[in-house]
Order: sequence, then C-alpha cells, then structure tokens
Amino acid sequence: MKLSFAQWFKLRRDLADVTQAQVAKVLNVRPQTVSNWEKGVSKPSLNPEQTLKLCSILKISLEDLVKGFRGEVSIDD
Repeated sequence: MKLSFAQWFKLRRDLADVTQAQVAKVLNVRPQTVSNWEKGVSKPSLNPEQTLKLCSILKISLEDLVKGFRGEVSIDD
C-alpha cells in the first residue's frame, strides 16, 4: 500500500517520538501548519535549511524525505 505524504509524515514523526509542536518549533512554523501536513490539507514548502532540520528531527535521510514527499513509500498490508 502506498502512503500519502500525510500518512508517511505522521508515521515518521511518531517513529521519531516528536510532537507536532516540536516539529513546528524547529522549523519555525505554526503548529497548525504541521497539523495541516498530517491532515493532507497541505505539504511543506521548505527552504534548504528547513529541509535539513526536518531530516534531523525525523531522523531520516534527505532521500527518504524526498521519497515520502513524492508518495513513493509503500508498506505491506
């Protein structure tokens, strides 16, 4: 099953054991913005510095972030 960005992002955030508020603080965005990403309302439009910070806080590589953003991540049912 392919994951949408919203599903993938929530999963990665939970695996990294960080809250929406923590992500928002690190990226200097509103917590509502992070919530909207997880609801599928929007996707992040990150600058290079924010992209690296997001990779760090989620404990993932840039490649994994790109795959998640594109919806190229699958999980077995």
